[in-house]
This record gives sequence, structure tokens and C-alpha cells, in this order.
Amino acid sequence: MASIKRKFVPVADAHVIARATLVQSDFDAINAEVQKGLREAAERVAAAAQATALAAPAQTLPPLCNTGGKKFQLVTEGGKLLELTERKHSENEVCFIDWLHITCHESSFELNGITDEHFIMDVSRTCESIFGFGITSKRDRGMHFYNTSYVLGDKYGHVCHGGQRNTLLIQLTGTGCAAAKYGWERRLYEFLKSATVGKITRIDLAHDDYEGKYHTPESLEKAYDDGHFNAGGRNPDVEMRGNWKNPNGKGRTLYVGTRGNGKSFRGYEKGKQLGCPTSPWMRYEVEFLAKSRVVPLECLIRPQDYFAAAYPLLSTFSDRAERILTTQKTVQACYERTKTWLKHQCGAALNLMFQIEGDAKKVLDLVMREGKLPDGIKVPSYLDAGEFLHNLEKTVFPMAAYYESFDLERE
Repeated sequence: MASIKRKFVPVADAHVIARATLVQSDFDAINAEVQKGLREAAERVAAAAQATALAAPAQTLPPLCNTGGKKFQLVTEGGKLLELTERKHSENEVCFIDWLHITCHESSFELNGITDEHFIMDVSRTCESIFGFGITSKRDRGMHFYNTSYVLGDKYGHVCHGGQRNTLLIQLTGTGCAAAKYGWERRLYEFLKSATVGKITRIDLAHDDYEGKYHTPESLEKAYDDGHFNAGGRNPDVEMRGNWKNPNGKGRTLYVGTRGNGKSFRGYEKGKQLGCPTSPWMRYEVEFLAKSRVVPLECLIRPQDYFAAAYPLLSTFSDRAERILTTQKTVQACYERTKTWLKHQCGAALNLMFQIEGDAKKVLDLVMREGKLPDGIKVPSYLDAGEFLHNLEKTVFPMAAYYESFDLERE
């Protein structure tokens, strides 16, 4: 007997149906709940965006801060608000880089994670590709709070590693900046752009005024009094070193600003510092530190923009700054200093030897040291930077790589 399927029809009382019927007030309540949910969702999205902005490195915030009349742009780095180093377009290359510290994470280099020796070799190769010289030796101690340190080139700087959150510091001195292969600034800029957490922690920008055309120590002091170092806020600190009351030919320096604020100025008699008491040569330097501020990587390729914007006084400079000419002037000044020293310290002794030997050439042969030059006379160059560690290393094949290559040959 075939089974019969029954169709069940739900049955509800009239009062149940009445309660299930939606009226206008119900629609209004539902709409209010939907709008509340949308507002809460928008608030959550805005909060998440703000948290992301605070965590993002060096991201510009829209408003400018205005404190005491000085306007400056703020950025965030590691969740901290920092001042962005100001920039002002300058057509002329009025300065050059005279000192540099950069840092980056170890992962910016290829052979990270094998051994410290392999890692340093790769750092040395990278430095040679950028500057023209690599690491030449290991020092017996660390520096700048790093555990170990190495010498770059012929004392052109240092590489510091270990103990600072897996970062590496590369320091280039003024001599190193002069010795580096042409175009190193652009190559370093490109490297830091692709590096992990690559940043500038110190950069010194310099202009050499060989004839004292722009300023003397006295006019720098007056410029400070006239407000030409005031960028819109309070007058920065000032300090004068040297014999300002009775100049003695050893040189004077005017310091403006404090290093703790991340920006400072030094104006000093460079020629006199090198040993020429009558030299009019003035040098003007601006130092930027990554303290309470971010130093943009563009400082490497447009240093004149940041030099001109540092203080109102510097925006008036127009003469081109040439590193090669500065090197030549430095060597010349050191040569003049050497002649003066030799005459004062050894002139009488040389005269005595000449009286006894009777021949100036014979006297020179007796006292001259072959292959030795006074400090400052040698022109710094990457072509004469010594032997680099990565060129002296022994080739080491890890066993896994050896067996792998052996199996490939057999196939």
C-alpha cells in the first residue's frame, strides 16, 4: 500500500500574526541601529588608520607646527613625533658633505646570518662598490656603542657592528668624503633607499670661503646679533672659542645652536687652523643629527637645499663649493706650515750640517726619510686606500654546497 505524503500548513493564532507585523516605529528602530553600526565601523577604521600612521616610519603629517613664530613640519618615526629637516631649493652647489654617519639593518646585506666574518666581508665589498674602498683592518675595540669596529680604507672612516639591535653603522670622515670615488653620494642614496631601515644619523655640510668673501669671525658675530641665525623662533645658543680679544693667528670659531637639538653651525678660520696665521680662509659648517629630527636621504644628493635652509644667513651664499679645490688648498696650507716648522725647529741644525758637509744635497741625503710625508700633505684617494679584507679572504665552500655541486656534475 502506497504511503501518502501529507502537506503541513503552519497555523498561527491571530495575536501571534499581529505581533509579527512590522510597523513604522519598527523600521525606524532598525534604521537607527544600522546607522549606529555604520558610525562605529567608521570610527574603528579611523582609529586603525591613525595607529598605522603612528607606527609608520618617517611619514609626514599634514599640519605644520607653529611654536613661537617658527613653523616646522613634523613626521613620525617609530611612533615618535620628530621634526623634519627643512629644505629650501638652491640652484648652486654651495656646499659639500664633509662628515657622515649612516645606519641600516644587517638584512640589507646579502650574506647575513652565516658568520660575522662572512658578513663583514660582504659589508666591505658593498663599501668598495659605493665609495671605492672597503674595510682594511679590524680594531681592537668597539666604538659608538657597538661591540666591534673596523677601519675603512686608509683611515677614511669606520664600520661598527654588534650589540645595537642587529644594525650596522658606517662612518665617513672628512678625509674619507674627499677620498671616495666620484658619484658616491648618489650610489649611497640608492643603497639606503633599498636598505632595511636605512637612515642618516649625522651629516656635516661645509662651504669653504677661501678669501673671506662672505664673512670674518667678527661679521659672523654681528650677523648673529642681527638675527641672521634666527629661523623664526628663539635665538639659538651661541659660543665663541679662541682668542677673540687679541687674535693670535691660531684661529677663532663661532658656534651656533646645540647638538642636542639636532642642528648646529660652526664658522671658523680654516686657514689658521691649518697653520697659516695670515690666511683669510673661512669655513662654514652645518651639522645635522638624527636627534629630535629626521634627516632625509635627499641630503646626500641635494645637500645645498638643506644647507641653505638651515639658517637665513646661509641662504645668501652663491659660490660653488668644490671638494677638489678644497683638497688642493688643504695640501698647500699644510706644505706652507711644514716649511715654517722646518725653518723654526730645524733651520739652525741644517745650517750647522751645511757648514760641516759643505753640500746641501749631501745634507738632504743625510736627513731625508724616503717614502714618508707629513700629515696633511698626502692627497686622499680611493686609488691608494690599501688592501681590503674581502680581497684577502680565503674561499670557503660549505659542505652542503660542495655535495650539491658534486651531485650536479654526476648527473
